[in-house]
Amino acid sequence: MSPTQPTIPGAIPRIFAIIAAHDEAEHIGRVVAGLLPFGLQRILVVDDASQDDTATLAEAAGAEVLRLPVGKGGGKGQVLRAGIAHLRGGDFDFYLFIDGDGQHDPSDLSGFLNHLAAHPEADFLIGSRFQDRGKIPGKRWKTNALGSWTLGRIAGVKWEDSQSGFRMIRKKVLDRLELRSKGFAIEMEIAMKAADWNLHWAHIPIRAIYHEGGGSHFRGVSDTWWIAWFSLQC
Repeated sequence: MSPTQPTIPGAIPRIFAIIAAHDEAEHIGRVVAGLLPFGLQRILVVDDASQDDTATLAEAAGAEVLRLPVGKGGGKGQVLRAGIAHLRGGDFDFYLFIDGDGQHDPSDLSGFLNHLAAHPEADFLIGSRFQDRGKIPGKRWKTNALGSWTLGRIAGVKWEDSQSGFRMIRKKVLDRLELRSKGFAIEMEIAMKAADWNLHWAHIPIRAIYHEGGGSHFRGVSDTWWIAWFSLQC
């Protein structure tokens, strides 16, 4: 994570964060700690039946933890849907999503907040690794770019990085979407369904972080085309 202190605008919206995590004991503490300086109202880690100390370390770092028992998970979509359902009754302005695998730098949230300070009408902000794409494995970037372009053409929205797990969505937008994805298609399902509304979209530059020999549970080409197929069925 970047040691740089985040830039925090004077007035920030009320934000509830959801962090999807499965066996992320190595990274989850740093992800949670990196969000704390922003003064978010709630930070929820949804632990997808981890077999390591993910839940314990998340709580120690200052997060609330929702544990999904073994057999009740089913993938990132189900994890995020559980988190949304858990927080939906709260009084806040934006959902924040960030992955728990350490492949996003929480300090990049300052870019989202700075954009909102200048453009308070923004509804859907997506972290874009476009400027940092040299750090993303070539095959994965190509499939991401092709999927983003293809589905963006169908939806009528230009997306730079449709598979980014770092995003902010206005609560009143997300709460009216009926979601059913269980896997990685959840993020594109949200974007495709949100595109039916007249929204203000924004792409926020973020860093791309990849760990040697580990990190993301994403399976590249196979998951990309499953996402595309599922999104078209939504």
